[in-house]
Amino acid sequence: MSRSEASWRRGSRRGFTVLEVIVALAVSGLVLLGGRLMLESIGAAAEQTRQAARAADRLANADRLLRSLVGRLEVGTNYSGRFGGTDQSVHFTTWCDTPGGWLERCDATIGFVRTGDSTALVASLVAREPHGDIGPRTVVLAKGARTGGIRYLNDPRAGGQWFVGWGDAITAPLAIGIIMGGDTSILRVGERE
Repeated sequence: MSRSEASWRRGSRRGFTVLEVIVALAVSGLVLLGGRLMLESIGAAAEQTRQAARAADRLANADRLLRSLVGRLEVGTNYSGRFGGTDQSVHFTTWCDTPGGWLERCDATIGFVRTGDSTALVASLVAREPHGDIGPRTVVLAKGARTGGIRYLNDPRAGGQWFVGWGDAITAPLAIGIIMGGDTSILRVGERE
């Protein structure tokens, strides 16, 4: 065979050998498998991010509700109930948001409830007027702590004088401290300057 015949045979070859096709399929399979695993891990990370965002939203909404209830606290009027509390719950009259978008006077009780081996902070709201738009509702504000307690600020001077209870009175403390686990939230009572 002459040189030109050999080069003609090499140059006229078209297509792939079976071995080349198998190698190409194996590489393609590995790429697809890697892509699938990457998409699954991205999906799992996205779901974790969504769950973390929902938990952060719940905590922010609970904090906002708690601060608005204590901030709108009403005491010492003909239409309000008395303020009182222990180290585990507090009750008072406040102004609650209605589904219609206005405020309505309501009675609030905020306290700790044991659920199994953890403690939950719960707010119970009831309309003050018999035909109010606020139906009795209970809102879980926080859960999962081992311990919880409530403190009442009487005098802010010299670091503050805090009490573990507040007898039923027509006066309210300057602030309420909510202690859950190792965290403390201090809620200013009423709209003071």
